[in-house]
Amino acid sequence: MTARNAASSTLFGRVLDWLKQHMADPVDLAGMPELDLDYLASDLGITRADLIDVLPRGADNTLLMEQMMIARGLDPAAMRAFAAAVVRDLELTCTRCDDVRRCRRELAAATAAQHCHEFCPNAAAFDDILAR
Repeated sequence: MTARNAASSTLFGRVLDWLKQHMADPVDLAGMPELDLDYLASDLGITRADLIDVLPRGADNTLLMEQMMIARGLDPAAMRAFAAAVVRDLELTCTRCDDVRRCRRELAAATAAQHCHEFCPNAAAFDDILAR
């Protein structure tokens, strides 16, 4: 599975792909009717404010999030099956993250699990999931 196909398999990734294909400027939501924004956000299970916040970033960090989940001992597919809303919240948090470069470095060095509390905004959520 390619990185594009993996990202597109997530709801958030599919919406980003659709917007990029159908809007002249997918980061300019000003021209989109408010009702359409509400429907899109509702379909994603997020608020319109969240949609407006994350969409201009143009990045879906779902692959990094899933790699971090694996590094922490979590199964992303199992999580999606029994806690899709939690995974969606984790995706939103990851998409807003400003430490993507460090995340990639730590994952590549196989040190992400040991150092995630220093940079990962989802670290405490992963701790909570693992504690259950």
